[in-house]
Amino acid sequence: MHESDTSPTRFHAPAAGATPERALEDVRLAMQRAGLLEDPAPPAALRWIETFLEAFGDRLSAPADAVPIVRALRAEAAVVPALELERLRNRQVLFFLDTIGQYVDAQPELRGLPLEHDLREIAAEFGIEPAAAAAALRMALTGEADGPPLELLFPLLGHDRIMLRIGAISSHLLHGRGLEPIRYGPDGKPFETLAGKKPERP
Repeated sequence: MHESDTSPTRFHAPAAGATPERALEDVRLAMQRAGLLEDPAPPAALRWIETFLEAFGDRLSAPADAVPIVRALRAEAAVVPALELERLRNRQVLFFLDTIGQYVDAQPELRGLPLEHDLREIAAEFGIEPAAAAAALRMALTGEADGPPLELLFPLLGHDRIMLRIGAISSHLLHGRGLEPIRYGPDGKPFETLAGKKPERP
């Protein structure tokens, strides 16, 4: 494997000369072969692929590696591990996620949002520390603890999928026993949800 291009796409293609343009073309063809993209691809789709490569290029060793990631991004809901779902079973987290949904719904464009500032301000309304809030949002949207910056995930998922995924998490959390968390984790220790301590205000 050749070393990563220094461009923002960071596409690790096995073939020589994997320029950003070639990387975009390779992923476009892989998506079209998988039935994930029409032919010809509209300009908005090519822009989406550029963002995709910026977000996930360092995970790709070949263009075909993009296909399962794209399928996961196109899904209406993310699969959240059971224990991680329990970490979200908190009233403040639920209200935070619902407010994020309203925030997203009000945005005409999801690219270039000042997310670090806005998420911190929204989280403060519910007494959640910024790191805990970002972790809760990432888990709700992707089912993973790590991944690309939320600034890239937002435009990749789009308004509708973000709303659907937050709605699915809220439905899971409110179903059955509601917001009553499990008392003990798998290790037998008292279980704590993802809520942070209320930040001190000046």
